[in-house]
Amino acid sequence: MFMKLKLRTSQICSDSQAAMKALQAAKTTSPLVRQCQKALNDISTRHAVGLYWVPGLAGVRGNEIADKLARDSSVQWFVGPEPFLGLPRQNTRRKTKCSMENQHLVLWHGPCSTQRQARELISGPDLATRARLLSFNRRQSRTVIGLLSGHNTLRRHLYIMGLSNNPICRKCGTGQETSVHILCECEALASLRHTYLGSFFLDPEDIRK
Repeated sequence: MFMKLKLRTSQICSDSQAAMKALQAAKTTSPLVRQCQKALNDISTRHAVGLYWVPGLAGVRGNEIADKLARDSSVQWFVGPEPFLGLPRQNTRRKTKCSMENQHLVLWHGPCSTQRQARELISGPDLATRARLLSFNRRQSRTVIGLLSGHNTLRRHLYIMGLSNNPICRKCGTGQETSVHILCECEALASLRHTYLGSFFLDPEDIRK
């Protein structure tokens, strides 16, 4: 015996294309989108649900009512636990990120910065450089970051750490064995430098680029 169930149809209209695409996405990181998707799935067990995009300010009655309710609610006093902050989470994250980046730049370029060796080879915070570093495997990242920051097993750093009594370059014997010396100046490594970096001798500015 078969029972024929007649489903009611529910039509949901929105003038936000971004919202429509977010609801139709297979994966999402937004808790609000996941909550809406779950609500739609629950409704679809009893109703045939349709999502439709409608142009804004086009006289669609339901859309006009929703816009009016949103405007009315925006001028009402907040009801709920305090303190509260009426800002979107995305804006808060963006402002916090900008503030942290500005503080980082102030400390980086400030006269009290202790990153002398790092500042010789790193111009400052840079998204493109970060992306390239993240593309390396762990061993490559450790080597590159060690060279750029000066925190490595070269003699100068070991001397500062008290792990070596001689900071002089073990290759040429004429200068302190630092990252700048190895990458730019050491005469004993000139041929290797030309093979891998395209020049016998470099300026730290060439590395910063």
